[in-house]
Amino acid sequence: NTASAAEVFAAALQQNNAAVLVGANTDHTFGKGVIQTVAPLGDPPGNDGAVAVTVATYSTPNGDNINGQGLAVDLISTSCTLADSAKSCLARTSPYKTDK
Repeated sequence: NTASAAEVFAAALQQNNAAVLVGANTDHTFGKGVIQTVAPLGDPPGNDGAVAVTVATYSTPNGDNINGQGLAVDLISTSCTLADSAKSCLARTSPYKTDK
């Protein structure tokens, strides 16, 4: 799974026609497009839990917000796992295009 800055990097490659995104059994990437900080609550800190505060968001070079939706992949592979190299995965992937 890709998330956060890795998704922005993948989007930059995809949107500039420099790479093909292959989804391992999925048609979208993870979709984490926010940066959060956790603030402990209570005295001592953390005694009453914590609150996560969003301090920034990621967007693609084209300005798309990926949070909660991810990137649509170009190809879906049902024979690849996260442990496979890109080269071996592409060799086993059919030329099926997603409906982006």
